Amino acid sequence: IRASDIDRTTLTFGLTGRYGITNRLEVEARIPWVYRSDSISERDLNSGSNTASLRTVDGNDIGDIEAAFKYQINMQDAPYWIGSLRFKSTTGKSPYDVPINSLNDFEELPTGSGFPSIEPGITMIMPIDPAVIFMNFSYIWNIKDDVEVDITIPGEDSDENIRVDTIDLGDTIGFSAGMGFAVNPKFSFSLGLSHKTILKSKINGTTSSDAKLLQLDSLSFGANYAVDRDTTINVGATAGITADAPDFQLSVRIPYTLK
Repeated sequence: IRASDIDRTTLTFGLTGRYGITNRLEVEARIPWVYRSDSISERDLNSGSNTASLRTVDGNDIGDIEAAFKYQINMQDAPYWIGSLRFKSTTGKSPYDVPINSLNDFEELPTGSGFPSIEPGITMIMPIDPAVIFMNFSYIWNIKDDVEVDITIPGEDSDENIRVDTIDLGDTIGFSAGMGFAVNPKFSFSLGLSHKTILKSKINGTTSSDAKLLQLDSLSFGANYAVDRDTTINVGATAGITADAPDFQLSVRIPYTLK
């Protein structure tokens, strides 16, 4: 039996660029830099200790670079429909490339998923002055890949060796909806709900008996202030309302339009 309490903190600094090829088609690229830190409070394994020890593990490096295409299907009559296609690379450190200790714990935290993915999506935008209603459906297809994992788990009678050659991460079905409201020409705020269903993963072509179907739900609030015609400041806060969702996320964005 191993009991532990883990506090996880992730900071992501991202540079995103968007370019309008036509009045309907837009391309996007995002380069993230990720810093992660885990504070782990636990009792030493197999030592009979009655006090908890604290250890910290961190990692920082470039994350997974993304590229996307967005196309506005209709231009005249609301609601407006926008199709998108996003590609995620594997430039970040994979969980299978960072060192682990004798207890199979990370000695350095990864900054990427280790697997490429493709995400098609469709967005609906419905202006109802002074509000805007929006909805989004998406599907993330994680492409399976070969990995080299050879883990030995010590046991009372004999050690158990686990070898993994191919991992197929569970795909993600996503839905979000919300409303944006303009208070005045410079300030607006938004409220939204996001739901994600993460399907079961497969190892060496089979689904493990303890694999879980995860449900992630969160509520979000955002505020947007237009500094001038070219610069805005956007602050968003998201609170998880299911056990598997992150407890709290804070984002700050400063979009700037280049002419």
